[in-house]
Amino acid sequence: MEERETELLAYFPAEGAPLAELRALADRARAIAVSGPEPVPERDWEELWRAGLGPRRIGKLWVRPSFAPSQGSPELVIDPQQAFGSGEHASTRLALGLVLDELRPGDAVLDVGTGSGILALGALRLGADRAVGFDLDPVAIANAAENRARNALRLALFAGPLDALAPDARFDLAVANLLLHELLPCLHALAGRARRALVLSGYLASERARLEAALATSPWRTVRESSEVQSGDRWCARLLHHGALR
Repeated sequence: MEERETELLAYFPAEGAPLAELRALADRARAIAVSGPEPVPERDWEELWRAGLGPRRIGKLWVRPSFAPSQGSPELVIDPQQAFGSGEHASTRLALGLVLDELRPGDAVLDVGTGSGILALGALRLGADRAVGFDLDPVAIANAAENRARNALRLALFAGPLDALAPDARFDLAVANLLLHELLPCLHALAGRARRALVLSGYLASERARLEAALATSPWRTVRESSEVQSGDRWCARLLHHGALR
């Protein structure tokens, strides 16, 4: 396998930067080089962040931040703040696309690791009857609640783990956009909450074999897999149906 170079950029105040400690990290034997420092001019970072965001079409849905003009409907207004899920990352786009393709009118949807709430809110916007989103991070839940209010949608939210749901709670469609090391420990418990469909997103193409091994003895079968390259990595998402529901 061809090795790829990695570059790490670190920002420090002009005064008191630990230059000696940083230069000591250089190690020719391990191909670690240290360069700099280089002065960075003062900039309005929030303005730059906003300039990189705008309306985006994902499947049948427009997604935009609140400071961008509307480009059409149906739409979601999502300000991610510190939570994950603005539609700018490939794994979010892939997950949302599969959810919207699979969604049936009146579905109940579970969003695991909801972040900004974009996946559950997208499902509600396009016809889900109810949706529950949860996250271990209370900051994410606060952000999802703000996005719920922006879109005037009835999304149930809580901060906590999967087993905080009522033992008999079941959903037509469950979605998890998580890194693989976060997904695998809860995969079978998550699958037990879904009646018809699962959408799993956030794993890399190089991790497919690990996911498939975890699913090998389950009744869930992959219907479709989507992928997208972003920043040199191929991100993947897949739609699964319960084997008994062919």
